[in-house]
Amino acid sequence: MRFIAFYFMLLTPAIINAQNPDDSPNKYRFKYRSEVYKGTRMQITGQLRTLKNESKFVDIPDEIEQELHSLFISAKKQPIPKYYKKRAIVFLDALYSYEDFADVYENALYEVVKKVKKDMYVVDFKFERQFTKSKVKLDRAKKEEVISIEKFDLLKKDLIDNQTKLSSHRWMKGKFEKYKSFDIVKNPDDFMKAFKKSEAVYVYRLYNEKRIDKIEPYLENQIIDFYYKKSLPEINPEILDLQYITKI
Repeated sequence: MRFIAFYFMLLTPAIINAQNPDDSPNKYRFKYRSEVYKGTRMQITGQLRTLKNESKFVDIPDEIEQELHSLFISAKKQPIPKYYKKRAIVFLDALYSYEDFADVYENALYEVVKKVKKDMYVVDFKFERQFTKSKVKLDRAKKEEVISIEKFDLLKKDLIDNQTKLSSHRWMKGKFEKYKSFDIVKNPDDFMKAFKKSEAVYVYRLYNEKRIDKIEPYLENQIIDFYYKKSLPEINPEILDLQYITKI
């Protein structure tokens, strides 16, 4: 009877280890970049999860997040140490590749913000002059005794277009004037955050294709279009503050 009790005491830890491989004394250990990952599979998986959930990876677009999550799950479910290590490294490669991309993306975006902000001042007078010219033309047409409906409608449309363009430009200019440091791409407001996320997948593709020189021109075109569309519900073209031309 004593022998059976002694045998059972020896057998119990083996059963527990067999049922809970993550709690076994077998340790996983590997180094990635400057970080050493060691411990049980559960412990290392916890490290990987914590890394994946860090704030710098919070705003990853859904499409890329799904890819990273799939790689994470693939590693998490692998019980064989050497294969777990390989899959964990594949996951880390992808995660840090996105981090490297994010640095390139944010730097490019900030350069674009600075350029657009500067251009806003340069073209401000141009847009105001276009608006005033179109208004003068329409006012003169109203005084003509005879004018075709087609011509009048074209002049009116031109005025409305230039009025909207100037109002939108002034709204955008006001937004970009507040973007005074790199913090606008690191901790963006709602508009910049939405733009940054909406373009991340395509820019990521340019980055992976080694077409980094195409990133800034692409972002410049997209950001102007994005903010223009965002301005339309916000503006009232009937209210304009003319800053250069006071008599029209």
